[in-house]
Amino acid sequence: MNFEVSVDEHAKTYSVISVRGEVDLHTAPRVQYAIERGANGVRAIVVDISGVAFMDSTALSTFMRVHDALKERGILLRLATPSKAVERIFNVTGFGDYFDVYPSREAAVSGDQN
Repeated sequence: MNFEVSVDEHAKTYSVISVRGEVDLHTAPRVQYAIERGANGVRAIVVDISGVAFMDSTALSTFMRVHDALKERGILLRLATPSKAVERIFNVTGFGDYFDVYPSREAAVSGDQN
């Protein structure tokens, strides 16, 4: 699967970053850059991870660092629609409790976790 990351939407209060493929040592910096680019002038970053087939410890570390850096700036990081592979990684590592994870992109944009 080819890796892709893009800023899909940049609105007044949020940005949506879409990630597809494997997030690892080689691709995690591109995810971080896209998130940082999308964070200008918004209150929330939504990262759609429905297309992520694999995520290693580098990716988890990157998401943690970005989460903490954004939080210091008053910006929320919301992860949306994790793939089954990512859900499993979050459950095994306990990272699912660290991040705000939403069942859909729309729920993440609105901040509604139900």
